[in-house]
Order: sequence, then structure tokens, then C-alpha cells
Amino acid sequence: MGKSWKETRLRLYDRFYEPTFTTEQNLENRPPGIDREHWRWFLDYRAEPETKGKCKKNVVNRSKQQYTHTGSSKSFARRIEEESEEQGRIVGRGELWIKVHKKKDGSYINDEARAIGEKIEEIEQQDESSRMLSQNDSIAQVFGKEKPGRVRGVGFGPTPSQLFGPNSHASGNGVQQEETQRKLLELQAELEGEKLKRKAMEDEAASDKKKMKAMESALIYLFQRQGEELPPEIAAGTGFVE
Repeated sequence: MGKSWKETRLRLYDRFYEPTFTTEQNLENRPPGIDREHWRWFLDYRAEPETKGKCKKNVVNRSKQQYTHTGSSKSFARRIEEESEEQGRIVGRGELWIKVHKKKDGSYINDEARAIGEKIEEIEQQDESSRMLSQNDSIAQVFGKEKPGRVRGVGFGPTPSQLFGPNSHASGNGVQQEETQRKLLELQAELEGEKLKRKAMEDEAASDKKKMKAMESALIYLFQRQGEELPPEIAAGTGFVE
């Protein structure tokens, strides 16, 4: 949601702000439905030196990107999960990286992506165990050691120490890979369990709200049958208005 709002603000600014206009002219030229003072605040914010500095820095950072991908806005972890369900097998990080960096015709999006993709393919052809998530899988060998706090392609939550162990070292043996997969499945199961608990709590809250609404309706009905008005304190609590 934060990213969507950020993109919306950028589109509004690019579409409605005119550098050659005066402040008053730009205020009059604001987007439909936007309060005048809110638009003034936004224009003032964009004019601040700190904001301009951030914009310039973002332009420089984007120019340094060697490659993008064709995986839409879905997270890498979500794509792995969907691909695995669709194919009925576990899809590795390297396999998915290659897929999201290719066009519909099967060609890579650019030369940099092709070089990395071919390196991943070469590693996986020489050692099939590198297809499975581990500290020495194809992605780890191409991009290097995982950064603290997250594991590429797994999403936010599991950390390198949780998946690979606090003192583990890069290894391609099957025992380590099996242990890594087991830990990953345990973490996923734990996450699903928390989701189910939250869903149960939400359902219970919705049920209680429905019961309260029914009680309010019954109370209003009884008072109306007797030709009486609801006491002010009860009417305020139920939101009833004559």
C-alpha cells in the first residue's frame, strides 16, 4: 500500500505541477478532489532541499540498476510458492530467478541478466544439489553470502541463522540441504498456524459483533412495541436515531 501511495503522489505531481506556474496558479491547477491546503503542503514538501536531494539520489540509484525483472509486484517468495504449487515440486531460487528475468519469448531482458542466468544454469548443471535452497545453492554462489536478517527469495521472516544455523558454513552436502528444507517447512507451518489463529480471532470478533447487533435490534423493537422511546444512554450506545 505504501508503494502504491508513493507512486500515486508521483503521478499527481508530474501531471498537475507546472514549473513555470506561480504558487497560486499551481494551487488552482491542483488535482480534482484534493484540498487546496493539502496540495499546498505537498508542493512545499517537494520544494524542500532535503526532498530534492532524495529525488536526485533515487535517480542515481535507478541508473545503477543492472537489470529489472518480469515478475510483476509479487515477492520472490510468493512466486516460488506459486510456481512450486503449479509444478507439483519445489522450485529453487535459481530456477525462478532465471524465469523472472526472461521475456515471454524466452530471451533474457538484457545482457547483464543473461550473464547471471547462464552462470546459474552452469552451476546447477554441474551440481544438481545446488538447485535446492542452501548456503551453497546456485543463487548463493552467484550473488554471495546472505545479508543479516533475511534470505534471498524466502521473504521477510526467516533469517540465515534460522534456516542454516548460527555457525553453519557453506556446504553442498545432502544432509545440510535436508536440514535446511526441514527448518524452512517448520517456519512456514508456524506462520500458517499464526494466520489461522488470527483468522479465528477475527471470526469470533465478527460473531460477537453480529450478536450485539441482534440484541440492539431486539431492544429497539421491544421499546417501539410499547410505544416508548429508548432511554438516551441506550440510544447513544446503539446509535439509534428516531
